Amino acid sequence: MTASPTLQRAVGIAMLVTVAALYWLIAKACDLVSPHLKWFVIPAMLAVALLIFAGSFVRDVRKYVHAVRAYALRDIDTTVLPSTFRFITHDTTLQEVIDRLGPASRVFELALRHRDGDAEHFKAHEYDLPYNAAVIIMPQRPFEPEDKIRAVYMRNAPAHDWLSVDS
Repeated sequence: MTASPTLQRAVGIAMLVTVAALYWLIAKACDLVSPHLKWFVIPAMLAVALLIFAGSFVRDVRKYVHAVRAYALRDIDTTVLPSTFRFITHDTTLQEVIDRLGPASRVFELALRHRDGDAEHFKAHEYDLPYNAAVIIMPQRPFEPEDKIRAVYMRNAPAHDWLSVDS
């Protein structure tokens, strides 16, 4: 469940103010030690923050690469799916999935790049699972409810997540 855009914006502004206050305090502490120290500490902290932001951006982009590969291979590996999703086969329609599991958490578009340089755009229906895992269901064209399922991909929880599935 996602928060409202207003709440997300308020949390973002609060985080920005907190980080700015923290940097101000660090700059004042560095001034007490040496006036030139803050010119090394603050850029280093900004570089670390930029690397963390870039890493999260790349991680968000990469999380659907395997789903696109499953779509290209028309893969449905029911052995890795949770038991509630194992009924899905190539003969199952999207409407049957919706009737049994409810509407998807998200519907979005992905692109499969072909060797000739062309890109095939397709719709993916993502069902959220606990611990940031998800099942991504991709129907055949033209992506209507009566179309059969082309591929299903199970996106596991990220390994870098500090909240492990075992806990």
